[in-house]
Amino acid sequence: MLLEGVPGLPQMRELALEDRALIEGRLSRERPDTSELTFTNLFIWRHAYGLRLSQVEGALCIFAWHADPEDSFLLPPLLAGDAAAAVVEKALRHMADSGHDAKLCRISTTQLEKMQLPAERFSIESARDNSDYVYSVRDLVALEGDKYHRKRNHIAQFRAAHEFEYRSLTPDVVPACEELQDMWCDEKHCDLSSTLRAESRAVKEALRNLDQLAAVGGCTLVEGKVQAFTFGEPLNDDTVVIHIEKANGAFHGLYQVINRQFLEHEWQAFAYVNREQDLGIPGLRKAKESYYPHHMVEKHIVRLKT
Repeated sequence: MLLEGVPGLPQMRELALEDRALIEGRLSRERPDTSELTFTNLFIWRHAYGLRLSQVEGALCIFAWHADPEDSFLLPPLLAGDAAAAVVEKALRHMADSGHDAKLCRISTTQLEKMQLPAERFSIESARDNSDYVYSVRDLVALEGDKYHRKRNHIAQFRAAHEFEYRSLTPDVVPACEELQDMWCDEKHCDLSSTLRAESRAVKEALRNLDQLAAVGGCTLVEGKVQAFTFGEPLNDDTVVIHIEKANGAFHGLYQVINRQFLEHEWQAFAYVNREQDLGIPGLRKAKESYYPHHMVEKHIVRLKT
């Protein structure tokens, strides 16, 4: 079935806000388990990754058509069905013919099992740095037991030192969140890092378009001023994904507070929370492991065999 408004390969077009209904309709049928596959995530990172849409055999293909061809990749095609192998092969051959690194990335074990890509035509390797950390929502709200002793201590110290309140992220607090993001960027020297600059742009895209996205946000006010904010959205029927979490580092324990508050106030109806990958950054990996994931969503890289 052809997709109206989406060109067929080799033509592509940029992903836009108007694609929300199309992409979310396909995602609702796929029930993905990877953090990348939500419309919010795709939309806010579209500039950083050069996201492009095309269709092959009725499947929706989302390409990260990067300025550096070595950084380009294909995301798992949506609703490829029995034609998955043919869709992936055609998309990857187009990438190779266009001078881009031909690889399918961010595909989970579950998605691979659905696609049944034949081993004689495709090679598959693990991508640990992009595997997602998934936690029990109940565990991260309750923080019970010895293993969460340090987390509870951080929160207790923050509570003893500050007056604070949780609020849902509404349009009236967006300017304060943007101000906090700018301050965070100044401290982290975002001007010297293309990755941090891209993240800052993605954060502001989300903040400025929250009313047109499925994402829900929350913030922590300390003595009446926004000092932390976060946002996420349902990934599938039992899992929520957290896209962004920012806090003023001057407040010890604030990250632990906003992490817990957001789940407690907004997401207790969900069993699990996906807190995305660690990108192979040692400090980030240590922080994510310190919350004791319930399980990992393992991801892989797929290439055509020559």
